[in-house]
Amino acid sequence: MNISWGILYVAVFVQALVLSLILTPLARQLGLRWQLVDLPDRKKIHRDAKARSGGLAIFASFMLVICGDLVLLRLILEHTSFFSADVLRFFSNIPGILPKLAAILVGGSIVFLVGLIDDRYGLRPYQKLILQVAAALPLIIVNIRIVMFVPIPLIGGILTVLWVVLLTNSFNLLDNMDGLCSGVATIILCVLAFVSYRSGELFMVVIFLALAGSVLGFLRYNFYPARLFMGDGGSLFIGYMIGALTILSTYYHQGVPTGLPVLMPLIILGVPIFDTVTVVLIRLKNRRPILQGDTNHFSHRLVSIGMSQAGAVVFIYLVTLCVALGALALQYLRLGASLLVTFQTFLLFVLIFLLERVSRKKKANEHREMNEG
Repeated sequence: MNISWGILYVAVFVQALVLSLILTPLARQLGLRWQLVDLPDRKKIHRDAKARSGGLAIFASFMLVICGDLVLLRLILEHTSFFSADVLRFFSNIPGILPKLAAILVGGSIVFLVGLIDDRYGLRPYQKLILQVAAALPLIIVNIRIVMFVPIPLIGGILTVLWVVLLTNSFNLLDNMDGLCSGVATIILCVLAFVSYRSGELFMVVIFLALAGSVLGFLRYNFYPARLFMGDGGSLFIGYMIGALTILSTYYHQGVPTGLPVLMPLIILGVPIFDTVTVVLIRLKNRRPILQGDTNHFSHRLVSIGMSQAGAVVFIYLVTLCVALGALALQYLRLGASLLVTFQTFLLFVLIFLLERVSRKKKANEHREMNEG
């Protein structure tokens, strides 16, 4: 039997999923032993101390699958009867992509270690930011950078660092409720895998699915009520990988009606970005430090208007899927229709924000009336 891309995709996803399911309980034990523990306080909604070492399982599962399978495929490459012709043609190009893959894995390892150290000992915000910028530099070295029709390397390099740091911190901020960051990341990664498949970037699909399987296996233990958290090590790693991989992916190619597909990653990642932007705006409005944690995130605001924790998380899953699926249409629509889809996505987030605001004002008025009475 010839091994085709479809079989490889299923195999990689299942490998990562099973490894994560096995390693996550072990990561929890290590977290408790190494004192990687998240203690409750007024800025958090959980009431019991829990291990925040799930990132160990996500990181280990992904690295073992990607690195292990590359080694395995190299060892059996001579047995051509195992693979279909299109898979074999790709294998011959693996040496050419290794520098870029290595740069992404090195950068991801750096932010994972930064998060792990922060989980255990605590780092100052500026220290984390400097190290995140340093983790993005390997991408520039191997020429992984944002182009977007601006063929100026310096601008592309700056945009690349800003994008990766933004996504790294957005997923870190999104990790504020049981199952939220891991579930949203799984949805986004599966959509990005489909985008890469449609663009003919077959190996990118493998990477996205390996990360999706690793995160989904962890979600089994992280959904409400969570047995453990992923910690900064996990959330920073996921954000960095998604940021770097979206730069490496292709959205605009010949035959696409407009150039608007370059906005696809921005729209697909709309929920983490929306959460980050609104939290920053609320902190600025309340004159609080931007980098100080609080309970003003998207998920917290949904709970404050009456949703349960699990209900708020599932609601955000659905918003993520709705927005991401809408972005897929940009590769097929002409300019007018593409602009409508983009504007519709923006309006969706505006409507959510307005509904939250009305609900908060109503509750504030009710509370004031009760106190006056």
